[in-house]
Amino acid sequence: MNKNSSTKNMLSKKQIITNSIVFLGLILLTFSILFRGNNVSDIINIIYKVDKKYIIIGILCMCTFITCEAINIRRSLKLFGYETKIFSCIKYALVGFFFSSITPSASGGQPMQVYYMYKDKVNISHSTLALLIDLASYQFITVLLAIIGMISQYSVLSENLGQVKYLLILGVILNTSALIFILIAIFSKKLMSKIIDFLAFILKIFTYKKVDELKVKLLNYVKEYESGAIYFKENKLTVIKIIMTTLIQIVALHSITFWTYKSFGLDEYSIITVTLLQAVLFISVSALPLPGAVGVSESGFMVMYKTLFPTHFLSSAMILSRGVSFYLFILVSGIIISTTYLFSIRKIKNKNSYRVLERNMEVKNFEL
Repeated sequence: MNKNSSTKNMLSKKQIITNSIVFLGLILLTFSILFRGNNVSDIINIIYKVDKKYIIIGILCMCTFITCEAINIRRSLKLFGYETKIFSCIKYALVGFFFSSITPSASGGQPMQVYYMYKDKVNISHSTLALLIDLASYQFITVLLAIIGMISQYSVLSENLGQVKYLLILGVILNTSALIFILIAIFSKKLMSKIIDFLAFILKIFTYKKVDELKVKLLNYVKEYESGAIYFKENKLTVIKIIMTTLIQIVALHSITFWTYKSFGLDEYSIITVTLLQAVLFISVSALPLPGAVGVSESGFMVMYKTLFPTHFLSSAMILSRGVSFYLFILVSGIIISTTYLFSIRKIKNKNSYRVLERNMEVKNFEL
């Protein structure tokens, strides 16, 4: 796989700054709308009084989410002969989390992970396939849990959803379609080629100008997925382990809302109910191409959990839940990535300074 073609989707510094500004703007807009008419000091006072041990459990669940991602990346890379350190894989997981969160439709996560792996001397074709296996597993578990949640929690959902049900339907359709696309691309090249030809035909009817460009891009994806199929078939036990780890990962993420619920001294609903409701909310908000689903996640929380939380707790619960499961780790991952970046620049400068000094010494020795 060509280095230039594989890394061209990597975010530039300008794109990172632009996406970050948009991301921060969305956060400010979201909270200014949600808190309109609310007393901020009352919300802060309620948050201060919650049972902190459940918030700590929630933070540990988020750490589990990142760690499981790292374990799966390490497992996948091991299929290609890489003995990657777990701390390096945690870095890749944090990179994916951060750049997925600040870019629309999480489009920046994987390209930046590939770039960071390339810097650590991981072949681009191998890192791409490793992340493909991880993505397929993540998509499968996300859709599976959401469908189980929709069926088992139908009575609670029908009472609370309102207009959000259309967003839920869209989220399920889009995520299920993405999963089907990945599975067909991996296991049936002929069928995938026919689907791509059909899509190209439809787009031509609507006079879409970049049909050929899109077709080439999709066929390139199919080639990558076809290579991934070989590793799926030859390493079934590893794939099963990856799927089981992903299950733990996603359940840990979705359970954070339950631990927030418990921190307010509430116990009417079980961990299964709240976790499955969060699985449904998660797939619903992913339908919109907003960085980190900012705005729609917060609004969806206020709608989804208005029965579970008393009205005077709802805003505080939303802040705590999203704070632990999203904003805190955006901050942590951002600090770690920035520190790593600055350290690498300093390392390069030190190397260059040493080389200059070495050359000067050689020149002086030669003159002597």
